[in-house]
Amino acid sequence: MIRLARDTHPKPIMGKGEKPVIYPTELEAQKACTNQLLAYFNGDLRRDGEKISTTRMKAEKLFRLGTRPVEVEVR
Repeated sequence: MIRLARDTHPKPIMGKGEKPVIYPTELEAQKACTNQLLAYFNGDLRRDGEKISTTRMKAEKLFRLGTRPVEVEVR
C-alpha cells in the first residue's frame, strides 16, 4: 500500500488489469513502492488537477521584456 499527497487514503500498487499486486517478499514490495514514489516525484507537477506548465506559460508571456504577448497553443 502506498499513500501519495494527492490521495486521501493508502492505495495498493496496481498491476495489469487494474488488480492489486501481491509481492512474495518484503524486499520486492519495498522496491515496488520506491519505483512508484520515483514515478510520482518525477511526474508532471499539478495544481488543483491542472498541469503547472500551462499556468506558467500564461504568466511568462505576460512578462516578456520589450515584446507583445504571443499566443501559444499547446497540443
